[in-house]
Amino acid sequence: MASATRRTSQRVSLLVLVLASITILTLDYHGEVSRGITRVRNGVRDALAPAQRGIAAALHPVGDVFAGAFHYGALQTENQRLQSQLGATQAKLAENDFAARQAAQVLAIAHLSFVQNIKTTPAEVISAPTSNFQYTMEIASGTGAGVGPRMPVVAARGLVGTVLDAGGQTSTVRLITDKSSSIGVTFGTSVGGGSAIADGQGLGEPLSIDELAGSAPQVGETVFTSGTDGGAYPAGLPVARVTSVHVSAGGLSVNVAAKPLVDLEALQYVSVCEWLPQP
Repeated sequence: MASATRRTSQRVSLLVLVLASITILTLDYHGEVSRGITRVRNGVRDALAPAQRGIAAALHPVGDVFAGAFHYGALQTENQRLQSQLGATQAKLAENDFAARQAAQVLAIAHLSFVQNIKTTPAEVISAPTSNFQYTMEIASGTGAGVGPRMPVVAARGLVGTVLDAGGQTSTVRLITDKSSSIGVTFGTSVGGGSAIADGQGLGEPLSIDELAGSAPQVGETVFTSGTDGGAYPAGLPVARVTSVHVSAGGLSVNVAAKPLVDLEALQYVSVCEWLPQP
């Protein structure tokens, strides 16, 4: 009986202690007790802080995903704006590059050392060669600017062709690759080397050179106008570069192929030499 009474008394005491503890933790204390409880609470919070930061760091990417989902529309709009801005910038750069290349071509034809003291008239190419029968192009310069038939036409790197006919504002130029084109040429230098005739074989094809007088040229040599073909062209205009030399068995004939120095399919500006064949 005494043992049972003692156990009951212990249970009551434990219950009172628990209730007192709960009361202490829930009441707003002042003075030393309050400061003591505050210190305990702060200690617990400091001890848990590293774990809280770890949990927050682990959950942060998830938070970014949710934030991105909520702001996806705004991000897409901004991306489209930036892409549009980039496209406009690229277009401007391309436009500037095109203008720079045009300016370079104009400057190049303004200082042609190989035309010597022959007066030249610059002209813009307004129609590239398209015909399957005649390899010609149109230029925006005619008799009003002093351009006339049979005048040589050149570009920065050399001979382009000759004026076939001229109107008041435009002219037609027969290219050196036209199959009716025939040019008196020489090799190696503008004033020396063997003489020959260079015939056009069609747009994009090399010139065929035969009727050689003198020794055969070497691959890589430059072909110049000789000025000895009845005066159709002045001497010394660069025409082409030798790409192959074929000598027949016994050396009875020599066939030479030469690639025009000027890219005739990509011209934007040319110069017309105000020079006419001598009678």
